[in-house]
Amino acid sequence: MSTPPSEPGKLFVPGQPTSGPKELYITDSSGNVRRTVPVAPADAAPASVATRTDPGFFKNLVKGLNPLRQQTRSAMAMSGLGIAALALDVAATLNLGNPFLYYDRREHWKEMGGRLESGRSDIWFSYFQDVGPNWQGHAADLLGRRVRFNTTVLYEKLHGVTGEMSGAMHSQFKEVLEYDLSVFGLYTASAPILRTLAAMSAHPAGRVALISQAGVFVSALGNLVKQFADISMASEGDLNKVEQKLNDLRAAFFEQGDPARGRRDLTLTPDVADRAHVLDYWQPASKESQ
Repeated sequence: MSTPPSEPGKLFVPGQPTSGPKELYITDSSGNVRRTVPVAPADAAPASVATRTDPGFFKNLVKGLNPLRQQTRSAMAMSGLGIAALALDVAATLNLGNPFLYYDRREHWKEMGGRLESGRSDIWFSYFQDVGPNWQGHAADLLGRRVRFNTTVLYEKLHGVTGEMSGAMHSQFKEVLEYDLSVFGLYTASAPILRTLAAMSAHPAGRVALISQAGVFVSALGNLVKQFADISMASEGDLNKVEQKLNDLRAAFFEQGDPARGRRDLTLTPDVADRAHVLDYWQPASKESQ
């Protein structure tokens, strides 16, 4: 419920215990309310992100790949390379992944980064457009230092993590999609050839051709397994960079960077909103200073 115009608004200090939404009243040096900013309580749930539906690419890929695998496995068994080829077949296909999962996480981190930047901009412009030109005194100086050196720096660090994670998820989405397509493309191209040569394997020339083609196919499977290992190493490198940024965040939010030592005090003193001491902290800016 909003405060009636006949009553003065109450200053909401971030970090104080609250229940329900609050309103921050921005006034000019004469005490006239210029605008009201709704402020959500600290425990308010974040805005919901967009819901994305899995397009079913991975499900359809596996569905189309299974009959091709059966054809190639039968042909390789007839070629005499059954055990070695089967092991590579299992390794290559078990490494398949759903690229949508990484796409969804990329978008989720990107949306969080956008909300963080929006919040930082709201704080920055609210102070320098409304508070700074109209108020002076200890509270105004304290708030200015917090906005410049605490709030902005912390927002930038948080935004850096969201950017790194979004980039890492995009790289993983790209690599997983390319790997899936490489596996499907190999089986699509090889299955008809191996199936035809398997039917001709009763003839010596046909069997030689089958063994040769099966060897080429097994070599390609080995390259796919190596490709997956390279993807895993690249992903590990990206996540290691993000971990370093998370260590910086721990140092910013926790005493000595150790969560066990407790959080840093990042809130404003509640005295700046105490009516009994308001003139000790807040003074309207003089016309000369404006």
